[in-house]
Amino acid sequence: MGDRTAPRSPMAWQRTLGDMKAHGTRLAQTASCKCNDRWVDLDVDALIAKWGAGWIAWDRRPPCKGCGAPGHYMASPGPSTPFRPLRTGYAHDRDRRAFLIGFGFSRRDVVRIKAMAEATTANSIPKALNDLDVPFRIGACWPGSERYSSGQVLGEWFGRTLLYWEMSGSERDRWASRRRGPRPI
Repeated sequence: MGDRTAPRSPMAWQRTLGDMKAHGTRLAQTASCKCNDRWVDLDVDALIAKWGAGWIAWDRRPPCKGCGAPGHYMASPGPSTPFRPLRTGYAHDRDRRAFLIGFGFSRRDVVRIKAMAEATTANSIPKALNDLDVPFRIGACWPGSERYSSGQVLGEWFGRTLLYWEMSGSERDRWASRRRGPRPI
């Protein structure tokens, strides 16, 4: 028997919002808090209008509408079928945190990455940051657009998807010889 802690892959009715609409999937947002708004039924059509048909709810942590506690999405393939959580588990979260810590971002880098992500809109994508204190280029895109990029998904911030690219040998050499510390604007 399985222990239910192994990574799970989304089934067709759980993948993207477009797939959910095509399969008639019901979607809800829930949190483990004690407030009245801990379960909210969601309209898939409204989410498609907001995020696009390619948006994936799997492993997202939306805040509770009432108190702001972290929650998750649940999906059901039909009216008399139980909802299933759209998350892979706590081990995945722990590994994800370790992965992000492994980048070694400075506080200044985090502030700049957050500002770049918040400036990203559906029609305007800022240039990727290549002068951080780590040898990676970091960019942001609208959710669902990451599949059109050569970057790898780093995470999300402010509803935007963060991407990263490892620097090539020549880029890494240029990065290593750069002036350290704050740069003039």
